[in-house]
Amino acid sequence: MALHPVPSTAELATRLVTLVNPDLPLLVGVVRHRRAIQVLREPIIDLADLVGHSVPDCWAAVGLHVSGQVSRNGQPETPRAEVLYLLGRHGPPATAVDWGSHVELLEGGQGLLTDLLRRLLGQPTPPPAVDPMRFLSHIWINRVLTTVLDRPLGSPSPTPGDVSRMCPDPVDDWAQVRLRCSNGSLEIPGVDPAAADWLDDGSLYRLVESGLPDPVEIVADLTELLSHETLEHMGLD
Repeated sequence: MALHPVPSTAELATRLVTLVNPDLPLLVGVVRHRRAIQVLREPIIDLADLVGHSVPDCWAAVGLHVSGQVSRNGQPETPRAEVLYLLGRHGPPATAVDWGSHVELLEGGQGLLTDLLRRLLGQPTPPPAVDPMRFLSHIWINRVLTTVLDRPLGSPSPTPGDVSRMCPDPVDDWAQVRLRCSNGSLEIPGVDPAAADWLDDGSLYRLVESGLPDPVEIVADLTELLSHETLEHMGLD
């Protein structure tokens, strides 16, 4: 007896996005049997709850099904849409957008959601886009700005010695960054040691960067808040 051909990830995404209208984000699992495909769905309160987990080996693909506003080039599209991000163990990810009147398929994709799906499958993510010391410099100036903004009213501005003590120790590569995060010797906003151990270099970088202010904006704020001496010491003057 001839078996039906196995659908591609893109074909699966196109089919599955129209099957349900989720009130909450759904974790989607695809299990392929010899002659059938089983689809598992589990509601998620917060996507951050998936960090640190892995999906069963029998899952041929994992996805995230969400309902919300879709933006293109920074501009929101109307109407709201259902979106399914799907990644198989083999082949590129696919994104299906259900507009109600039609389904639009976007093959490939990258970013935080794709990183999350890859880590759920135990797959590597694309490497960081910058040198690790540049990343740590961003962490440093953000620490300084946060300290300045959180200080009690009337407190003195941080001195060169104060900001030096906030500066992370230098590293040789991204492996050292992640190791120090996972052993607790480097504190990074939004990433605890267990999460750092689960993430890889690229996903750690993109997750942290997504939560930090733009470095140009940080420097502009520090220029208004710190003394000339401290700015000079930081190399910002």
